[in-house]
Order: sequence, then structure tokens, then C-alpha cells
Amino acid sequence: MSSPFAAPDSQLHLPPIPWASLSHIFMFGNGKGGVGKSSVSANAAGKAARSGLRTLIIDCNAQGNIARELGYKRADWNDGGAGLLESLRTGTALRPQRSVRENLDVVMGGPALGDEFGIFFHTLLAKEGPHAYLRLLMCLLPIAHEYQIIILDTPPENPSLQRLALSTARWLVIPVKSDGGAEDGLAQIGLEFSYVRFVSRLNPHLELLGVLLFDTGRNYTGIHADVRRQVQKVLGEDAHMFKHLIGHTESVARLVRKRGLLVRELADRRREGDRTVPETVEGLVADYEGFTEEMFARALELRKDAAA
Repeated sequence: MSSPFAAPDSQLHLPPIPWASLSHIFMFGNGKGGVGKSSVSANAAGKAARSGLRTLIIDCNAQGNIARELGYKRADWNDGGAGLLESLRTGTALRPQRSVRENLDVVMGGPALGDEFGIFFHTLLAKEGPHAYLRLLMCLLPIAHEYQIIILDTPPENPSLQRLALSTARWLVIPVKSDGGAEDGLAQIGLEFSYVRFVSRLNPHLELLGVLLFDTGRNYTGIHADVRRQVQKVLGEDAHMFKHLIGHTESVARLVRKRGLLVRELADRRREGDRTVPETVEGLVADYEGFTEEMFARALELRKDAAA
């Protein structure tokens, strides 16, 4: 049986991949859980969709966290990841749930991506070797042209799903918290990045777009500098840190999960007179929207540099 860590046989035929047309695919990933991947994925996608961009979220998480972020956890159409698993199993095009928000479609995650996925993918890996990690990309290609922005939310607890996403994305964004435990998660995602881009060359166009500080005090400059040193220690001196960060606002974080609303939607409720929404929501809106604009601008800049 092929090892999932072995480089692919150079004689194996790779399917033609139009990498140049896939520069709109962003992945949020970290080797550690609880660092804000789902929250940032959902709110960045929401910002893009509100800006008029056709946007797709692919929830690669067995916990189905995007369902909580967008408020469809108990919806009768929430398939718990069964549709995504079926596409991966059969190699057929992904079938998103349309219009979860205006301009925003979702490929749902959930329990089907747990043990059931693990059994299937173990078999696929034995049959195809490392090229099995291109299966998600092959299922996305038939519909990728329908979207201007595609965002992948990924799990730390399932390396196979994480590697499938890395083999699909153009840009990797790593959210980290300033709680002193960043290094292990950075090291894990760094190793996976290196495998996909350099060792196997499954995705030679994958780039680290930057590292985002999440759920931190906005004025904790000393702590932020320490995190920056950790990032550079693990990922290298050239690792980019986004200027924008996502601040710590616990009351708002609890409320968005309870109501299944994006931060901007919660802020709109306050503006409409709902005083159960804390005023601090405005700062969090500015954080998410400022970061999203910076993320897209940096991707565009790097694309232009590569084309020059």
C-alpha cells in the first residue's frame, strides 16, 4: 500500500489542472483547533458576498462549524457533510447549497466527514497513492468558474481533509491566538504545506498569504510582538503577518454563535434598535472587514508580482 507520506511516482499521470484560473481559492488552516478558522472563514465570505462577489464556502470540518456560524445547523437541508462525502467518493462535481446568504453558497461539512470519510479515504489512498489528495480539487473544478471567491474552512483533527484542502487552495491563511500555544499548530500546518507544495508538488502554486492574530487585545503590542517572533521562528523570517487583527470581544462572540449571525448582521440588528447587541460589535465588524480587504488586496498584489 502507498504511504500517505511518500512522494508520488513521477511516472503517474497527473490530470491537467488549470492552476492559472484558480487564484480565487483561499484556505484557513492551522494544526491547532480553537483559533478562529471557522469564524474568520464565515465572516470573510460574508464580506465578499455583501460586496457583490459570488462566493462559495467549503466546510471541510466534521464538526460542521460553518453551520453554526451561518445559523443553518438545524435546517432540514443541512446534510451534515453527506453531499461532500458523496462527491469525494464518486469523483463528481460538488453540489453546494445555494443562497445561504445573498451571493453566498455553501458545501456543508458535518459528521459524514468523520469515520465514514476516514474509511473511504484510506481505500482511495491505497489505490491512488498521494494523488488521492487531488480529489477535492477535481470535484471543485467543474463549478469553480461560477465563483469569484472560494473559501475552505479546514479541521486540525483530520490531516487527510487538511491535505485535500491544501492541494486545492491557492492561498493559505493561518489564524493564531496570542495565548502562548501557537508554535505547535504553526509547525504542523507548516509541515503539511511543505509536503503539498515542495515534497510531492501536488500543488506547486500554493502560497502562504499570511498569519492572522485572532481573539486578542487590540493594544497588546508586547504580546503581538512575541507572537510575531514565534511565527518567524517556525515559518521563517519572511512569513507575513497581517496588519489587521481580530479583537477579543467575548460577549459578541457568544451572541453570534447563539443567533447564527455574522458579525456584520449582528451589528445591523443593533443599528435597527436591538440594544441586546453590545456596542463593541462595531469594533469587531471593523476588524473582520479590514482584514478581509487586506487579505484580498495582498493576494492581488502577489498575483501581479508573479505575473510581472
